[in-house]
Amino acid sequence: MKYFFTGAFLILVLLISFFGYKQNVVDVSSLPYDDEQNGLSDQIIIHFSHVVAENTPKGLAAIKFAELVKEKTNGRVIVQVYPNGILYNDKNEMEALQNNDIQMIAPTFSKMTSYLPTWQILDLPFIIETDKQLQDVLTGPLKGQLLAELDELNIKGLDFWSNGFKQIASNDFPVQDVEDFQSLRVRVMASDLISKQFSLLGSTPIITTFDDVYYEIEKKNIQAQENTISNLYSKGFHKYEKYITLSNHGIMGYAVMMNESFWNDLDDELQQHILDALQEMSDWQFEMSIAMNKSGQQELRALPNVFLSPLSAAQKSAWKERVTPIYDTYKNEVSDSYYKLLIEEVNRSN
Repeated sequence: MKYFFTGAFLILVLLISFFGYKQNVVDVSSLPYDDEQNGLSDQIIIHFSHVVAENTPKGLAAIKFAELVKEKTNGRVIVQVYPNGILYNDKNEMEALQNNDIQMIAPTFSKMTSYLPTWQILDLPFIIETDKQLQDVLTGPLKGQLLAELDELNIKGLDFWSNGFKQIASNDFPVQDVEDFQSLRVRVMASDLISKQFSLLGSTPIITTFDDVYYEIEKKNIQAQENTISNLYSKGFHKYEKYITLSNHGIMGYAVMMNESFWNDLDDELQQHILDALQEMSDWQFEMSIAMNKSGQQELRALPNVFLSPLSAAQKSAWKERVTPIYDTYKNEVSDSYYKLLIEEVNRSN
């Protein structure tokens, strides 16, 4: 009985304390000061959603960005990163961003072409051919002009991140010669220009979200895809697509962006801290992307049932000849000025 009454008494005390707190009987200002709680009411949370794995150039860049922002704002701004499409996939993340359900995303350039057709300039194949050219283009005047176009979507464009060069991965045989593309079902991102590119090569382009690619490969609904080595390795696509052609035929990168209303609500100092974090990690991000694709190649080469093959000069020339009409399509139907600017930036980088 003694324990019963003791327990009942403790429960009664807790209930009185709780209801007293709810009715403001207890003066909160008289409680001991806890410096760990100081300023939490002013803390700003940025929800950053993306669709790839953490151990990829975009995944690691998002983590690095979060660390730098926390450091530069002394914990006032916290970036919470959600990888692998656990919040939104690449089909619905734009709507979530515009609704401010999330505050940051970093979609591929190709994803943005359905909203801004001029962005197809970064989907043109065989123009950017070296890492230096890629970095110069993604940090040069073209970047600024493309990011500025996001204003019309009520989105704040912040930066470009790189994931290097795209390769061709296939299920049943290596894709080397142009003839190998004939009637091949190739998964592509949602870009009219990329679809046209693979149609010119003789294949059937199939648009799917990144989250659905593994399922489509497993069910043999697609026979090949273009992607970077880091994505092919981190997502385990090589378990089915064991033939990888090192074609370097195009680039893959990401547009780092924020909900514009959310951005505008930040004070000037916090905006600058965010921009400083991106600037500080710029070179690191490019170098890390190169290193990850290189290490991914080494890991894949070590696997007994995965086969990596470079394009010969003759094969590459045949690919380029087949897709040549795509350049005129962009220049004549989209933007001749952007095309000239891209060529100028690539030539300046040589």
